[in-house]
Amino acid sequence: MIFRSGWIFTAAFFAGTLGAAPAQAKTPASVKKAASAKKAAGPIVLGTTQLAGDFGKVGTTYTIGKSTPINFTLKSAEYSVVPFTVGLNTWQPRGDEKLLVLRYTVHNPMPREQSYSWSDIRFTAVDAKDINHEFIQAVVREGDTQPLSISLKPAQKLDVVTAIVVPAMGVVPKLIVLRESGAPVVRYALSGNVKPLPANVADASDASGATARKEVPAQRDIFYATGVFDTRLDEVAYVDGPLLGRAPGENNRYITTIFTIKNRSQGTQRYVWSDFLPDLRDADGESASYTQALLKATRDESTYGELAPGEEARIRFFFPLPKSVAGKTLKLSEGKQIDARVARVFAFDLSDAPAK
Repeated sequence: MIFRSGWIFTAAFFAGTLGAAPAQAKTPASVKKAASAKKAAGPIVLGTTQLAGDFGKVGTTYTIGKSTPINFTLKSAEYSVVPFTVGLNTWQPRGDEKLLVLRYTVHNPMPREQSYSWSDIRFTAVDAKDINHEFIQAVVREGDTQPLSISLKPAQKLDVVTAIVVPAMGVVPKLIVLRESGAPVVRYALSGNVKPLPANVADASDASGATARKEVPAQRDIFYATGVFDTRLDEVAYVDGPLLGRAPGENNRYITTIFTIKNRSQGTQRYVWSDFLPDLRDADGESASYTQALLKATRDESTYGELAPGEEARIRFFFPLPKSVAGKTLKLSEGKQIDARVARVFAFDLSDAPAK
């Protein structure tokens, strides 16, 4: 035999090259099977595998997290347009938004204390258009409004509440709960498991009760959460003659609306005329000019001031109208936290106001 660069040349080799065709190597059956299976599996695409985790049920407890596991139970979920207050912060949904309010329990299963605050569990709502919405990064103990940060003792349980700002229209079908990066998540199918909006806030065209009105019909003598204030219409009247030294104009009179506002937040709130956007429509459907001023409820004097948490004040809006035309609707939005032009509108019926 002759060795040349790793090849072995034999008499049989030369005979083969001069005569009969060389024999074909046979592929083992196991190799063929593996190749066929690989081909059938199709191409490998990165980034298409969802996070590992469980499909959760409301009311069922799950242990989430690896390095610091905690027991988590989603007790309930509901839609709301009521601003959510944590400490000095208030999350007010715009007219095209609502809140998904989550109530849950955390339980320390470890034999040692472990801390719990807003950053220890992350919540992501996925809307009907498959867009993610992160939670407000604040939590409170059930029945409280102060930010929650606590050291949970072994076996200690705690009822907690948080919220996610989501679109006003339609259901939010998915919720993802994450304890820590890299750990399995819990996914909830929320359709049919969320308490609907109150009837006066829900859009009647959506049978699920999940779509919030941008304009809410409002009644007299009832407080509505318009923002950092709860707002109630108390009285409607017509006034001949000037107010704040301003004449209503020839053949005109003023229509006045007295409201009570109450500070629903946990901090002192200042109020001035520019915090509100009132739009008065008369019986002919026309809009009356806003005088851009607030009156005291019973005196011909301008008003502004500060309200401590829970404190109330009475304020009066006034608009010029032709004497022959009555007021019909006052649409009011609040602009302390967000632009009043995009805030939810509360429409008060004025048609039963006395003529004099």
